[in-house]
Amino acid sequence: MAYKSILVHLNNEGRVARLMSAAMQLALPSNSHLTGLFVVPAAPAKSPLLPMISGSAIASAIDAYRKTGESIHTAFEQAISAQPVVGEWRLHQAKKPGYIEAVLDHARSADIVVAAQKESDWDYAEMFDVPDWLAMDSGRPVLIVPKAGELASIGERIVVAWNNSRESARAVFDALPLLQKAGEVTVLSVEEAGKPEVTSEIAGSEIGATLARHGVKVNVQQVKPGARGDAGAELLAQVAAHRADLLVMGCFGRSRLREFVLGGASRHVLQNTTVPVLMGH
Repeated sequence: MAYKSILVHLNNEGRVARLMSAAMQLALPSNSHLTGLFVVPAAPAKSPLLPMISGSAIASAIDAYRKTGESIHTAFEQAISAQPVVGEWRLHQAKKPGYIEAVLDHARSADIVVAAQKESDWDYAEMFDVPDWLAMDSGRPVLIVPKAGELASIGERIVVAWNNSRESARAVFDALPLLQKAGEVTVLSVEEAGKPEVTSEIAGSEIGATLARHGVKVNVQQVKPGARGDAGAELLAQVAAHRADLLVMGCFGRSRLREFVLGGASRHVLQNTTVPVLMGH
């Protein structure tokens, strides 16, 4: 089992090298097909609420962003040059408003998606950084690459968050290609207040036994949030304690109109992680 089709969502020239470094670690062991995706948004419909923004100003901004895509294309080609992978560049011009939907259309046919952690200090983050949407709505595993932290290795030492839920089960089995190659895998059963589905010790042992049958070098631990009082904070503390270079976890949340409201642990990890996170939903 391997990730043979990998999609990298690229939207910011300053992050291409970091994202491609992570993607290459997934692609090289299997000579995978590696696609770089850059989506140019469609011009929004004219709104009477924003009369001060002219159509020409919007068109100029979109054209400038398209030119950013050309620079990102060059960086993508440099990253795959002379590497034993099949590279494909996609510059997709959205035909209708809905940037997120355009990205999701491409993501759903990949084995795994690589995306950047949302940048709090990037002006366009709310529009173009969509790791939460990819994790919640693509139906595919998403490797979220943090803006800070080491990326020298991904998957040598893995921490798996387990609470016997559908989301955590999906994440674990989506991560099998990485778990099977890891030198050390720790399954953590982390209790979260108010979550009736929190795993028992027996359930944690069961997923550990299943992974062992797949050849995974695994141990299982049960952890309580304790003084931190937050499952997300406890997970990241355990990642640091185990010197892990990858966290695997389910992405929890619910839909509210056209927004996702993430669960507390998912939100905390997405905002604060400094190691790559493989999320499944």
